[in-house]
Order: sequence, then C-alpha cells, then structure tokens
Amino acid sequence: MHPQEAKLLKLLKKVKKGKASELARKLRLSSDIVARIAYSLSRRGYVNVKKVKERYLEYTTEGKEVLKKGLPERRLLRKLPANVNKLDTRERIALGWAVRKGWVEVKNGIARKIVEKPPITDEEIAIKDLSKATGEILKILRKRKWVEEKERVEYEIEITPQGEKAKIEEEITQLTPEMLVGGKWKNKKFLSYSPTDPVPQIYPARLHPLTEIIEKVRRIFLELGFREARGNYVETAFWNFDALFVPQDHPAREMQDTFYIQGKGEIPKELAKRVGKIHRKIWGRWSNREAARLLLRTHTTVVSARMLAEVKPPAKVFTVDRVFRNETIDYKHLAELHQVEGIVFAKDVSLKHLFGYLKHFFSKLGFEKVRFRPAYFPYTEPSVEVDAWFEPKKTWIEIGGAGIFREEVVEPLTGYDYPVLAWGLGLERIAMLHYGLKDIRELYRSDIDWLRRREVFL
Repeated sequence: MHPQEAKLLKLLKKVKKGKASELARKLRLSSDIVARIAYSLSRRGYVNVKKVKERYLEYTTEGKEVLKKGLPERRLLRKLPANVNKLDTRERIALGWAVRKGWVEVKNGIARKIVEKPPITDEEIAIKDLSKATGEILKILRKRKWVEEKERVEYEIEITPQGEKAKIEEEITQLTPEMLVGGKWKNKKFLSYSPTDPVPQIYPARLHPLTEIIEKVRRIFLELGFREARGNYVETAFWNFDALFVPQDHPAREMQDTFYIQGKGEIPKELAKRVGKIHRKIWGRWSNREAARLLLRTHTTVVSARMLAEVKPPAKVFTVDRVFRNETIDYKHLAELHQVEGIVFAKDVSLKHLFGYLKHFFSKLGFEKVRFRPAYFPYTEPSVEVDAWFEPKKTWIEIGGAGIFREEVVEPLTGYDYPVLAWGLGLERIAMLHYGLKDIRELYRSDIDWLRRREVFL
C-alpha cells in the first residue's frame, strides 16, 4: 500500500475511528488528502468512510477586528465623555450597545461613562472561543455581524475488523531505473488508483466573466474578418448625435438621458458643414454650439461614425467598449455598461446580410432563441430590435438595436451612396442571459463563490 495509506492505517489501529480533520492534524496532512487515502483503503474493506455535512461558525471581517482590538463599546469608553454628534457611525452603534449594558448614559447630547471598569461580557468570551457561542449569545454575535454560519463536508473514518487484521506493506508508486535493470519490479506490488476518490477543490486564477465574454466576442468578429476599433469616453455631441442624424431637439439629448461635461470640444469644419446642411434641410435648424458640447458617450455607435469618416468601402469594423447612460438602475439596466458595436460598409449588402451576421454571432455565443422586431432609430432605416429569450423570467429581453444607416448619415460622412449595416448590442445583457443570472448587477458584485464556480465562457 501507499506510504500514506500505511500511516493512516497504523493510526486507525490505535484510535479506531475519527474525523478526517482530526486524523489529518495527527498525520500532519490536509483533510482532503486523508479523505482520499481513506477512500482508497475503503475499497479494500479496511475502513468505512461516512460523508457528513457539518455547520460551523466563521469570523467575518468585522468579527476578526473585534477579536484583535476588543469589544467596540469597551474601546468607546476610552473616548468618553464625548459629543454624540461627533461620533462616527460605528461609534454610535457601539454607544447603543454600551447604553444597553448600563455602561454609559447620554444627557444633553453628551455620552458619559457610568461604569469605570465593566466586567468581561459573554460576547467577549464567545468571540474568543466560538464553541461557547450558543443560544442568545450566538444570536447577538450574528446580529452584530461578527460571525456567520457556514457548511462544510466532513468525513468520518472507522477501521473495520478486516483493517485491524490487515498486514501493512507498502506498494510502489513509481518505477526506478534500478528496479528495471535489476528486475526487482517483478516482486513488487503496484499501487492502484481510482478516479472516483475525493480530491481537494482547486480554484486557479481566471479572468472575470465580463473579460471572458469580451474576448469571446472579439474572437468571433476577428474570425469574420472584422477590424477592431476603439474610441474616447468623452465625446462631442457632434459625433455622438449630430453625425448620426439625431435632431438637436431630440429627447435623448436631454440631461435625464445624457451625462454632459463642462466645456466645449472641437468639431471637424468641413464635415460639420455637410452634416449641418442635412440637419437644416430636414429638421429646420442646427447649431455649432450645441454640436460642440462635451458628454460621456451614450453608445459606441459614435465609434462607427468616426470610422465611417475614415475608411473606404468595403470595410467591416467592430468595437466592444463602455458607454454611459443616465438610467434608472434595475435588474436589466445599468448607468455604465458595455456595448458590442459593428458596421459593414459595402456596395451590395442588404438586410438579409445583417440578419445573417447577427444570427451567426449569437449562435457562436450559444443562443438558440433570438428574434428581430421592427423598430425606430433616428439613424437607421429600416431598423430592428434584437431580443433573446430569458428563461429565468420566462420573457424576451431586448439586447440591442440594428439596421441600415440612413443616407443622411452615410453620405455626409463618406461621400458614398452605399448601404452600411449597423448594430449595437448590450454586453452585460448577453452575459446575464448566458450565465442565467436574474439581475444584471450580479456581474459586478464580488461574490467569490460564484466567480470561482461559474462555467467558463468557451
């Protein structure tokens, strides 16, 4: 048998039974290794292994601080007397507990000590020895968020009569040159291995889920021959709205939708003339001053607008980056989010090509149920909204918009009368659907267990 199996069996012949954690301390091994060795011995009938779940208490960050620095209300006594209004939030909480214990009184807004040297409390005893945290004291420790109850798997190991009689002899785990040359391996017993034995859970370093999905999106478009582009977070209203044929009195430009920044930006003179001419012809007005306003970009379509002014057809461009919206935050809306933007600028493309690109993109991400609905956007015609089925809430969720840029957008920016396919999709919504999350905000919460155990976005 393996040397470690021999050690465990020798120990069990003395103690008869014990928990993996207890035996591990005596053998100076980890509990996971002891459990794995025990399962190997159990296949030979030498031990019985019982898997049980145990609940235990663990210190929170605040609990560790109390353990190190002492009871908050006891520390507060050193600062008294003091004006209650000058105490910070945590000190005021400690004051409440001190008053409840009869250590402190508050008169005319001043907190003063009543007891000079308070006795050791049950909380202090329990926080130092969690085995004494029971009943009402445990409720207090939980209420004060010093401890939290968790669950772990434990293994109870007991030697069998067959194990008691077993002869302990070691089996080899690897061949050496000496064994091969001298032929000693013929008289040795080889250790067998089982893939079903428990092994320690290992959590290797990995990318954040959003980073993973961004890289996946990048690979999809790069494989399709797209060029990647990036832009600035701070843009002018000219590129964010005007170049996209959004009227200067459109509601989307109002403060309730857009984060504006003080100051003015530069706009390209010749391009501004062409864009302004279109706006005045169709909308009746256009102002250089309004176009020069600075803002946090509300969509990555601004990158597409800039690229159209630079590239020559045929061209395929995409970007994955952050945008900013003055949104009411809820389970499917964020104020800061990522968008997946793309354009195809060529002579002979049409709406069927747009649907083909998007269906291919979503199929690569693993989405089977996707639909397109007629919609209206100021800068595309025809326009569609792209929805995906969200199983947790049994509903369709809008992921973004798509369409063909209007000629009022394309001609001033490019000088060509060619169609431009365009789409803008919400990355966080795609991630939420893929991971089966019920709330988009869960992507930004530091839930270490979920971050460790979630599936890889392949």
